[in-house]
Amino acid sequence: MDTDDTPLNDAPRIPLGAALPDLSHLPTLDLTDPPAAVTPAPRHSQLGAGWRFEGEARIDGTLTVAGELQGHVSAPGREGHLTITETGRVQGALQVRSLSVLGRAEGDLDVSGGRAALHASAVVSGRLRYGQLQVNGAELNAQVECVRPHDSP
Repeated sequence: MDTDDTPLNDAPRIPLGAALPDLSHLPTLDLTDPPAAVTPAPRHSQLGAGWRFEGEARIDGTLTVAGELQGHVSAPGREGHLTITETGRVQGALQVRSLSVLGRAEGDLDVSGGRAALHASAVVSGRLRYGQLQVNGAELNAQVECVRPHDSP
């Protein structure tokens, strides 16, 4: 008989279950108090560079546009924020809570009741409605209208 071939009855015996804890003393979860409501994390969507979207989009949360978007975008919630990056281009109608433009935006931009920030690399044309406006050297060729919260429809 080869030394590597030991018969099964000569194999070492290991008692099973000896390492298991005493099941009568396991901790349990007390569910007498309901768990606190969990606030969902804000949602973020992105249209990447090289991508093109045409149509209507309704977003929940934030949207970053690094590609091209043509159409209508609305973000009805309090978290509705749109960022147009340096490579981003948006043409159409926007209705968002806040807007940050580093690229190009053209059309009916409605940020009434919110804040629009136009950065040095931004090119904005069309119509811009805003609650607060910050222009940092952007090229702005638009009809601008300040809308106070009591002026909103």
